[in-house]
Amino acid sequence: MVSRKVLSIDSAITFVVVVLVLVPSVLLNPPKFKDTFKEKCSQFKEKEEICERAWVLFEQAYVGKDPKTVTPDNYKELFDEFPFTYPCEKTMLWSKTSDLVKLVGKECYFPIGRTLLGHVLDGLFWCGKENSPETFTDFSECTKPKINPYESFWTMAAIRYAQHACKEVKALLNGDVEDPYDTKSFLAESEVPYLDHTKVTKLDVILAVKTKGRPGCNDKSLKDLKSELRKKGIGYDCKEVFRAQLEKCKHEKSADEVCKCQELLKM
Repeated sequence: MVSRKVLSIDSAITFVVVVLVLVPSVLLNPPKFKDTFKEKCSQFKEKEEICERAWVLFEQAYVGKDPKTVTPDNYKELFDEFPFTYPCEKTMLWSKTSDLVKLVGKECYFPIGRTLLGHVLDGLFWCGKENSPETFTDFSECTKPKINPYESFWTMAAIRYAQHACKEVKALLNGDVEDPYDTKSFLAESEVPYLDHTKVTKLDVILAVKTKGRPGCNDKSLKDLKSELRKKGIGYDCKEVFRAQLEKCKHEKSADEVCKCQELLKM
């Protein structure tokens, strides 16, 4: 006869074995890329057929192709069918301030991450392989070639985003790095060159700094930016704001409070 004590031990051992077997299997089976894409799309209150159409156009840009052959033009049809539609005067460019732009961009401005495609693809990595129907998500593999599906998507997104901008455009930059206006950034390569001088009157740079002391708005890279804009017939202004002040925006709850917080962004 087997005692209750033995049965309890056997049950515990069985439970542990099941947990040890099941947990790794769960970890090894993350959500499919398509499921993640469509779930994030639905967060925008889009209809199922809209999200499906976006997926089809997105997927055809890179699936079955050698990653290094996928250029920004591969995503042209996707952005033609899903153009930016937010109020163009609420454009907010940024560079090396991803943490801050999510705080100050909410409610009153539309950084690219607040747009449909920007929201869906933010934080994701992807690529295809020649003659394969699969989507692969390994960062190191997908971004190894200089030209790749990930870089090409964001290049086209940045170009179209900049082309959509109008009136006074904000740019939230990091004043604590060597070159706030980095010539190798998406901002310098794919946004500023595509600002339309017939629509954009001025670029207001909000320079986030931890403390005073660096060159700030007198930084050489920002002088180069000003010169580049002048050649395009676009005005320029710059204002230093303490990072700690901007970080307070995350504590604001209502839209009114957030917008008051964003008074910091006014020149």
